[in-house]
Amino acid sequence: MRSLLRQKGRLAPEEARAIIAQVCQALEAAHAEGVVHRDLKPQNIMLDSQGRATVMDFGIARSMELTGMTQTGALLGTPDYMSPEQAKGQEVDARSDLFTLGIIFYELLTGKTPYRADTVLGTLLKRTQERARPPHELDPDLPRYLSDVVVRCLEIDPQLRYQSASEIISDLETQRGTRPGLSVALHKPGVRRAMFSLAGLGVAVALALLLVVGLVVRSKLSDRSTTKPGQAAPAVSLAILPFRNASGDPSLDWLGPELAELLSTDVGQSPSLRTVSSDRLHQILHDLQLTPNAALDPTTIRRVAEFSSAQTVVWGRYARFGDQIRIDATVEDLKRDRTATMKAEAPNANAIPGAVDTLAQAIRENLALSASVLKELQAQAFKPSSNSLPALRDYNDGLQLLRQGHNLEAQKRFEASTKEDSGFALAYAKLAQTYANLGGDSEAERYSRKAVDLSEKLPAQEKYRIAASHARIMKDYPKAIESYENLAKVAPGDTDVQSTLARLYEETGAFDRARDLYAKVLTSDPKSVDALLAMGRVEIEKDNPSGGLDYLNRALSLAIELDNQEEKAAILQAIGVAYGVMNKPEDALRNYRQSLEIKRRIGKKRGMAESLHAIAQLEDGLGRSQVALKDYTEALQLEREIGDSKGTGDTLIDFGNSYNDHGQYDRALSLLQEALQIERDAGNESQVGLCLNSIGNTYFSKGDFVDARTYFEQALTIREKLKVPGDTADALHNLAETASNVGEYDQALKYYLRALDLRRSSGDKRRAAIESYSVGTLFENQGRYGAAVTSKEEALKTFRELGERSFWMAEILSGYGHALAEAGRGEEAQKSLDEALSLARELKNDAMVSQVLNFQGDSFFWRGHLTAARRLYDRALEAASRSKDRSKALLSKVNLAKAAVKEGRSREAVSLLRGLGQEADTQGLRYLSLECSTYLAEALVNTRDYPHARQELDRALGKAEKPGLRALLAKDQYLLGTTLRLSGNASDAPGHYREALRLLDDIRKEPGADKAVQRADLSPVYTECARWSRGATP
Repeated sequence: MRSLLRQKGRLAPEEARAIIAQVCQALEAAHAEGVVHRDLKPQNIMLDSQGRATVMDFGIARSMELTGMTQTGALLGTPDYMSPEQAKGQEVDARSDLFTLGIIFYELLTGKTPYRADTVLGTLLKRTQERARPPHELDPDLPRYLSDVVVRCLEIDPQLRYQSASEIISDLETQRGTRPGLSVALHKPGVRRAMFSLAGLGVAVALALLLVVGLVVRSKLSDRSTTKPGQAAPAVSLAILPFRNASGDPSLDWLGPELAELLSTDVGQSPSLRTVSSDRLHQILHDLQLTPNAALDPTTIRRVAEFSSAQTVVWGRYARFGDQIRIDATVEDLKRDRTATMKAEAPNANAIPGAVDTLAQAIRENLALSASVLKELQAQAFKPSSNSLPALRDYNDGLQLLRQGHNLEAQKRFEASTKEDSGFALAYAKLAQTYANLGGDSEAERYSRKAVDLSEKLPAQEKYRIAASHARIMKDYPKAIESYENLAKVAPGDTDVQSTLARLYEETGAFDRARDLYAKVLTSDPKSVDALLAMGRVEIEKDNPSGGLDYLNRALSLAIELDNQEEKAAILQAIGVAYGVMNKPEDALRNYRQSLEIKRRIGKKRGMAESLHAIAQLEDGLGRSQVALKDYTEALQLEREIGDSKGTGDTLIDFGNSYNDHGQYDRALSLLQEALQIERDAGNESQVGLCLNSIGNTYFSKGDFVDARTYFEQALTIREKLKVPGDTADALHNLAETASNVGEYDQALKYYLRALDLRRSSGDKRRAAIESYSVGTLFENQGRYGAAVTSKEEALKTFRELGERSFWMAEILSGYGHALAEAGRGEEAQKSLDEALSLARELKNDAMVSQVLNFQGDSFFWRGHLTAARRLYDRALEAASRSKDRSKALLSKVNLAKAAVKEGRSREAVSLLRGLGQEADTQGLRYLSLECSTYLAEALVNTRDYPHARQELDRALGKAEKPGLRALLAKDQYLLGTTLRLSGNASDAPGHYREALRLLDDIRKEPGADKAVQRADLSPVYTECARWSRGATP
């Protein structure tokens, strides 16, 4: 940044604002860890060519408990950028960094620093005694809100400054008028495709502002982030590095990684010891560009310890002397600065396992652990159960290849291992895993069963590993979770086991459990990029994308520091997803494209396809369908080129969904059927379920509810078999929507309640609230207004507890207000509807604005204020037109037509309502279609067209009877009685009036709905029915 200031002198306001917003995010992450930077200055803020800011050099960063001076009284920090409290040597906290940030922001905007004097002491005194001159006084053209932000940062009294960096971000966004929000496919009667699926989270419509922040912290920043009260890291953490081949004989190279692999489990397991997994060490050595046979100097050893968060490191070498093999090992306790050496000799290669036992015992004795823990370690020690050295060698080679992603070569090595030792259970388990990775499910299941059969008499730890692997291959997630939970008990220090179990929790929707386990991994290994990425992913899945960004930014900083391009690309992809959820599509696109650029550079074609896929989804959601088409096509070409059938199937599903969204149903079905065949051939039942769901959705969109139900039922069958509660609940929800649309409300309610039970049992409060809201909508349509209010009130309570301000919060607020208004409680409804409108405008979601305005219009309509209602319906139609949402435009038009009927303009409403009813049927909006029929009949009665009125009412009653739509039925019965009475069939009318009266009495007797029949549209009906039900004459 300093170089940029030298070149430009000052920056354009928008450029300065964007940089400061990024630095604020970096500071917010550091402050959340209890760390103050203390030496922030332009030289410590690096900018790359894409404008990404990275906060560097936390060299004097300390805990917030410390003061601004060293023990000798020397000031900490750079004088020009010190806060008043630093200048006085007083205690500092996060607000000190915010003062410094204000100085930097001042300089970016004006090209000058705010405190100028002839001496350093003079500049320090000024900031403790004088308020800085506001930037807009130096340059009146500066946006005033930016000047105000700077002035507040530079308050002498910390209490008067911003109290957190997030407050600054909020002001930078709010004043600029671009508060972020979530906008997804709007709720309407019908199926919300992948309603809760992460795959659809990138689709958003609002403009985005903030950039991703790189935060490089060389202090204890990440040590504290995830530790919960009572959650302690193991007493000792141990890294066993591959041993170096000192013999000069390449045929022995295999032994170096093998020794480390054997020792890592032969030392033993205990909650007091964390042994860094071989997979994790392999990744670290790769990141540090160290070959397994590299010589290790003290600096390199400390570097490995730093990135593996290990306090104790074991390394060594081995050499052959004739048949004898000598192994030398060193145990270095970096925490206590102690080193111990040891050796073991094997008279021949077959005696190596015995030598490993000797070394393992010596390593245990040199760990800073109690005698009882050492005894526990020895009891929990094990090695892969094979006495064949060739089998162990092939097994180790296979493990190395598997870690590198070379599944075909790994498969050959594991097969060779099982031929050398036909009883080697772990080798069969790993062979099954490689087949599963390659899509050979039948072979994977066969070899996995073989491993299970061979494992009966093995030690518990080895037996549980094989059982857990088998359950995953068989896609028996509950059994897999049970097995890994058992394994975690016998291997409590194995972070690989914890990570795998966390991933299983994540895959089955148990996000809180997943987060807790990933947090435990990070407590042991704060610099695990994989764990940070996983935590970010889970936070996004829990609808907390800003929390996810904190972890992802830390992961990105480590990946940049290690220059791991592949991990950097993966993290940028995840950051793109987070920004998509935060309704910041341009930021999401930028991160996806940066990820794509890296993948193109390193030739990662599968990754390129993934990025193109995500970009296509986002472009499609932004209305740039031609760009999306190009990206989808390139993604498919890449996936087919590399033979990635899974990726091809996934892309075809979303490509098909895109065509469905654009009304090209036949093209959508063609792509989805192709995807279904691919997923079935691959045996990927989870994706088969997703594809069936998408096909069902397409048929639903076409109005073919019979075929839609068939495919949704097939999806449900598969998802119930897979025992993934979240996916099963999604399928049940879609079936509920379908049943509702064909008038099977009782069946719909059963589906909704089953989905609700699954959400609750899995601890998914947010989605449970959405199911409760959907049930409320069904009750509302049935005229069960008290029950509707209660269900939607429960949903609203949950969303308020979650503190969410998203599309769904606006949906639930507006729906709750609408339910209150339908219950005749219009005055109560107004507060929720006003809040919903405010939030919809904040989200810049015109479709939601239209919905709320329609609901506000209904509230006035039901209170008899027709002029006010019509004005709101007009505004709703304008908002719907801006959003291009057909369903909201249709709702607005229907509302205007019903207002016309009540205002005495029935003749013009007749033709309108006929066309609108047909359009509602086409869009699959059954309730709205029946409402059109009711008001059309009323208009026909008003124009004395009794034959057509009776014809319309007979049709409407037939359709409204089965779902039990009491309010519409009451109106239809009333209108039919009136039609008969006025058309010369008065004797037949009383029965219909009595039925209408009964229905209205049922409505008002329900708790919370006693005022419903006082509505302006129902009160006259009730009065007239009471009058004519006894056969009264005029």
